[in-house]
Amino acid sequence: MPYIPNTDADRSEMLELLGLKRTEDIFDVIPGHVRLDGDLKLPEGMPESELVEYFDYLGAANHVFPARRILAGGGVYAHFIPPVVKELAHRSEMYSSYTPYQPEVSQGMLQAIFEYQSFVCLLTGMDASNASSYDGATALMDAVLMAHNITRKSRILLPRFLNPQFRGVIEANNLGMQLELMTLPVDSKGVLERDALSKELTTDDVAALVLQIPNYLGFYEEGIRELVKLAHDAGALVIMSMYPFVVGVTCTPGELGADIVVAEGQPLGLPPSYGGPNLGCLATKMKHIRQLPGRIVGKTPAAFDREGFVMTLQAREQHIRREKAASNICTNQALAALQATIYLSVIGKDGFHKIARKCEENAHYAAEQLAAVEGLHPAYPVRAFFNEFAVVFDDPARLVPVRQTLLARDWLAGVPLEDSFRELAGGMLLAFTELQTREIIDEFVRDLKEALNG
Repeated sequence: MPYIPNTDADRSEMLELLGLKRTEDIFDVIPGHVRLDGDLKLPEGMPESELVEYFDYLGAANHVFPARRILAGGGVYAHFIPPVVKELAHRSEMYSSYTPYQPEVSQGMLQAIFEYQSFVCLLTGMDASNASSYDGATALMDAVLMAHNITRKSRILLPRFLNPQFRGVIEANNLGMQLELMTLPVDSKGVLERDALSKELTTDDVAALVLQIPNYLGFYEEGIRELVKLAHDAGALVIMSMYPFVVGVTCTPGELGADIVVAEGQPLGLPPSYGGPNLGCLATKMKHIRQLPGRIVGKTPAAFDREGFVMTLQAREQHIRREKAASNICTNQALAALQATIYLSVIGKDGFHKIARKCEENAHYAAEQLAAVEGLHPAYPVRAFFNEFAVVFDDPARLVPVRQTLLARDWLAGVPLEDSFRELAGGMLLAFTELQTREIIDEFVRDLKEALNG
């Protein structure tokens, strides 16, 4: 007979073992003033046919933008995902796979994770990768904790134009650690001030300098090798947060001298649906591998001249003493990591570089067209950028109505900047990928002009 869990007999047996009479007795330790008194305010049940119709009605209220008309970035980007990626990732043996608790039995999943780690090492220029973190923000937080554990120092230097969501996650997690977070100022051109960095590095308590390439506004950090050298000379580690495709047109963070590298892996074959699912990539040099949180899969010779994949390290609180754990990650984004692995395998090295160059070309073409639009100007006109840049409305009050007009025309047009950076009142962040053709960009510029003049 099939086993049916949670029967009256099961509950009675468990309560008897606990020495209790009712299920409610389990919750007596919770103070009464914080417990729900009464029933949940739920509507009456519905027949399945009516329930499906109801949720279809709710879903119709969503505004679904065509991918080519999504110009909002800020950490999540719309790229073309070949259909084969979803087809393979959603096969039942992949889609239903969770993190392996008897890992050596799950050779297929272990191999997929190993391949993912290999791709991350190629992209970052690092020696070792974990598999994986929840998202780019969490990965950066874990990197900060790694730097603190490695150096035993407590100060973290953050750039002014770091992704504000990443900064928020660091600050939230820092409530327990009490590290000293310092924000480095920028000059009138938006460039990180070298003198300010040098001054902060005069003390001997800096654990890490965090750099984002490109930064939240899409710009390359000028003189980045010099910044890295200043940090290293002061005994600090360098953490770099990267947009994966940027290494298709520039050096890897490893070549720039980074010690720890993180990335938001969502652009690698994951859709920007409600902002996710996301994927945190985290890699480092071999000498720091034991500080990597999460799981690390290795490859070893096996019997009969075959290769076997093994769970090499598991720096999780489930497997080691909690106070020694490098993170509280309770699983890895196994399906998201698998989908990124399939995506990178499908597009290949040549395809990766072509996509990166197309992103850059489209963004620069858009910037040229927008430079001729009266009523707005580039935030920092002399800065070099990859596929994203900031524009500022001459009249900051025009930002909201213009965005509303563009929304009505099916454009998800940019991310407002004033809430995160007060000096950029009326500012909007625009992102372009390989999806935007020149015809699409020209149409956007025309609609923007009309919205500005309306």
